[in-house]
Amino acid sequence: MRPVRCFIAVFLDPALRPQVTTLQRHLAQSGADVKWVEPENLHFTLKFLGDVDESRVSAVGERLRTCVQGARAFDIGLGAPGAFPRVRDPRVIWVGVSSGKEPFVALASTVEEAMKTEGFRSEGKNVSPHLTVGRVRSARNLDILVERLSSSPPLEGSMRVHRVRLMASDLTNRGPVYSEIAAIPLI
Repeated sequence: MRPVRCFIAVFLDPALRPQVTTLQRHLAQSGADVKWVEPENLHFTLKFLGDVDESRVSAVGERLRTCVQGARAFDIGLGAPGAFPRVRDPRVIWVGVSSGKEPFVALASTVEEAMKTEGFRSEGKNVSPHLTVGRVRSARNLDILVERLSSSPPLEGSMRVHRVRLMASDLTNRGPVYSEIAAIPLI
């Protein structure tokens, strides 16, 4: 059996995609070497699982269902753009959250604990809710990208987090192709 590359996430509400793609276009005008996340792939990661034996995927889905069962839906607001490890040295470009951080972190902690019982390693770091919008591939025009990123205003709008998804990620030369394994509604 082949492994399935998996992650657990909350996907961006399609109504908020235009704001994010506008930001991506603004930053792309820097000419920097960035792989931009496709609009349909924009998501907030709760837990990256990595390669999971195909025989275990349904058990992981069931464990996820059990752990989030009874969790309440909540709102999350888009915030300011930023970068990891820092804006002046960007490797990952993201959009933060302006509201809803506490329930998101609580949900991520619940998922983290449940996945530990399934044998997945703990991240061992504080959860920082963010929407990855691009990954820097080289230093080309980095100074212009940093300038544009630093001067970009916060995004606006909020969405209801009402579903958690277990996803498979198939890496291709065009970028990742995601497929839903399970979708668990929140109450």
